Amino acid sequence: MWVLSKEEMRFYDKYTIEKRGIPGKELMENAGRGCAQFLRNEILESAGVVRDLAQKIIVFCGNGNNGGDGFVIARYLKQWEYKVEIVFTGRKEKMSPETRENYAECLKLEIPIRSIQEEKAWKKAEIDLENYDVLVDAIFGIGFQGEVEGFYKELFKIINQADLPKIAIDISSGTEADTGKAANAIISDYTLTMAAFKYGHFLGEGSEKAGEVLVIDIGIPEEVFLKYPPAGKLVTVDNVKFPLRYKSSHKGNYGKIGIIAASPGYSGAAIMSARAALRAGAGLIKLFHPTGMESIFETALTEVMTHPIPLLKNKEIDSSMLFKQLEDLDALLVGPGIGTSSQMGKMLEFLLENWQKAIVLDADALNLISQRENLKKKLKGKLITPHIGEFARLSGIKISQIQADTIQTLKDFAGKYNCYVLLKSFTTVFSDGEKVIFNITGNDGLSTGGSGDVLAGIIVSFLGQKLDLENAAVSASYLLGTTAEKVAETRNPASIIPTDIIEGLFKY
Repeated sequence: MWVLSKEEMRFYDKYTIEKRGIPGKELMENAGRGCAQFLRNEILESAGVVRDLAQKIIVFCGNGNNGGDGFVIARYLKQWEYKVEIVFTGRKEKMSPETRENYAECLKLEIPIRSIQEEKAWKKAEIDLENYDVLVDAIFGIGFQGEVEGFYKELFKIINQADLPKIAIDISSGTEADTGKAANAIISDYTLTMAAFKYGHFLGEGSEKAGEVLVIDIGIPEEVFLKYPPAGKLVTVDNVKFPLRYKSSHKGNYGKIGIIAASPGYSGAAIMSARAALRAGAGLIKLFHPTGMESIFETALTEVMTHPIPLLKNKEIDSSMLFKQLEDLDALLVGPGIGTSSQMGKMLEFLLENWQKAIVLDADALNLISQRENLKKKLKGKLITPHIGEFARLSGIKISQIQADTIQTLKDFAGKYNCYVLLKSFTTVFSDGEKVIFNITGNDGLSTGGSGDVLAGIIVSFLGQKLDLENAAVSASYLLGTTAEKVAETRNPASIIPTDIIEGLFKY
């Protein structure tokens, strides 16, 4: 499923009109009709509900093409004999030809239209939203930029306070389509978006304002997307890729993986990542840990081979010997709970310079890299899995700035260092510097220490089972999220712990 930037959406619109000969008026008609059909079939006449033509729908329209979609929606509802009214908040002189034509059609159908562009006029109109059954938001579309102010800020506050279903057309008005910035945006129950999802549906406040997002087919041919593929897509049950399993297999078919993890007081990170790797299907796991922690891991991890990290006589880490012990492995995870000592820093530098196979860098490995600029230059071809705080330290960019334009910041970093990044959050985003893949599965049960260790263990397990870095990262994130959703069916998300997730992997 595609996820588009606003410029990509404009490109597909323009290409369809100019190269495929489908008029803009027809695209607008398809959009409005599709939205109206959803309103009728799912909101006004949902299964088991007797058709009630007394229901009242109020449609807020701006002067752009988003408002034009709203006028088309109002036309169809009127033709289906529903009571519909329009509040026009834009400027007639700024209407596109298609929007102006549909505005005129609404006048011909004698749909009540009140033109309100300021607070004084709104108060004079004495519109009580509680007298309506459904509200349609077609004020601003994906072209909105900045922050809602003035009359619109007050109007949106009134709309948000009203107790009735709110349906946004394309994107909740006041939400930036590329960034999800939506400080004063309308809060919707549903968003009916045109042709494909937009970045802002899943990022920042935009994800909170969008409600349930559904795609409306407006007539852009699928082959256009295939000919000019968008940078973004959404991972779903239909496109996720898990490792293949075979009846006539043995443990060697499912990878030998190594995990370098733990320090005194942080044994749990190693245990959780190793157990997650086991549950995710790894054939053989070797855990490398600091000397002195043998009894902990030999007791806690009966199915995992455990090895103390080799030391020189001066008690420094013997990186060369460690590397020899890693040579027969297929994939490597470094970071959970290792700490940020100079010894670990030297070991990590040695591995980044010499390890040529698949590697996942998580947790303290990322903290070590953020402290050493020279290590960033060694990230080529490697996967890092930061949360936003870790990514801020790695990139040297404030969290607020990252949130202001997450996708561009992520692509810039991955492109600069030629690495792969899985940015963990309530919406997790993967990028290789060009493409971006969104994962929206999961719940607040994952908002607890240890969830990242579980994810890292799943990723390295998938790498050992021959998935590439992109699919290992994205599919592991998807599995983590969907497992949390399944676990939440039998326990409150607040009580979910990482061990619940590990035990639930591939169980449902």
